[in-house]
Amino acid sequence: MVKRILAVTALAVSVAFAGGASGTAGNFDGMAVASAATADEQFTGNWYDAKGNFVVSIQPGVINSCRIVRTYDVKEGTPGSGHFVILEANGEHDLFIEWEGGDWQNNNYVEPHITIDHGQKLTRK
Repeated sequence: MVKRILAVTALAVSVAFAGGASGTAGNFDGMAVASAATADEQFTGNWYDAKGNFVVSIQPGVINSCRIVRTYDVKEGTPGSGHFVILEANGEHDLFIEWEGGDWQNNNYVEPHITIDHGQKLTRK
């Protein structure tokens, strides 16, 4: 379950914050879905729960070593959200990821954070 959540998170972040599409990209609902290779750097890396426990790793094109195969219903921007489908050993798994932060609001920097399947807020600290 954690592996699935991680994979979905990586996909969501990769697609939502990518600047362009690669040769492996698809197009859903008019949005260019880019490979994680062009994912915004602020949303790649390791994510932790409120107690500091490691939850998920998001790297270009993968979430917890599972390849992101497609996305849908992606709402770009911050806050944003979308469904990210990852390929696990036992098949595909659909994760709903929400994200916010990584920008300045009212002269305050908002640390990036994500949630997976409406779970707890994850940060990179």
